[in-house]
Amino acid sequence: MKLILLFIVGAVMCLSACKPANSDHLINHEASLPQTFKLSDLHQKVITSFINNRQHVSGVLYGNKKAYAAATAEKPVAIPGQAFTLLTWQQQDDEHWFGARIPGNLLSAETLTLTGKSDGRGGYDYQRFLGKNLTKLADTTGNAARIKFILQQKASITP
Repeated sequence: MKLILLFIVGAVMCLSACKPANSDHLINHEASLPQTFKLSDLHQKVITSFINNRQHVSGVLYGNKKAYAAATAEKPVAIPGQAFTLLTWQQQDDEHWFGARIPGNLLSAETLTLTGKSDGRGGYDYQRFLGKNLTKLADTTGNAARIKFILQQKASITP
């Protein structure tokens, strides 16, 4: 009798404790890219990711095949045709996992393409987009530092 009662109580507790999750609630809409920014069309793969705990931001650096090869090389060389995309998000607490931090609002997207000049000198095309709608920033202040930051990133080591 005790065994049957224990089994019934356990079954009731298991069935009442679980509820189906709303799948729409599990998608992080705040960190989603706008429809106008077609990252998948660039055919880039993840080079590295970073977290800055002081500024509470996280980012992911993507690159095309040439950019990935340069980032994984022992001594990187800037080659025309390398294309990078750096996405940065504000961090937020994860409501589904205690103590975890996940990407929140999209802060910026930066694109960098190394171009070859006809005179043999290298060049670049750098653009920065800000905010959830990724509005293009016309101000060029600090571009050189951002380009240097992107080019200095090493690829994450994956097994």
